[in-house]
Amino acid sequence: MDVAERIKVIELIQAVIASDGVVAEEERAFLRRIVERFGLGTEYSEGHGDPSDAGRITSTLRALAPDVQARVMALLVDAAVADGRVRPQERAILLASAAALGIEADALEERISLRLKSSAPGG
Repeated sequence: MDVAERIKVIELIQAVIASDGVVAEEERAFLRRIVERFGLGTEYSEGHGDPSDAGRITSTLRALAPDVQARVMALLVDAAVADGRVRPQERAILLASAAALGIEADALEERISLRLKSSAPGG
């Protein structure tokens, strides 16, 4: 991914974690790890991502290269479960994003459940 695509992915992640109106420290830490992993510093500043616009989120996701979409969807799930729960607003964005990519809701729910179990203490 080029820098512009990485910034778009960060914005998607930020939109998911901000969608419930509360950004937990675990979610902030997850975002910082991804920004660091993507090698973004001055190219990215916090405050991107409009959680109220699911259409923009799904449009941005669909615009990514097909080989990147599934990996980004996995990152969005990881972002949503970072604080140990998936709130209804986060789930709605994940479901809309999955549908935009042709991913079955059941498959998404299974991934969410697995990630929640693996992120739980002792999981």
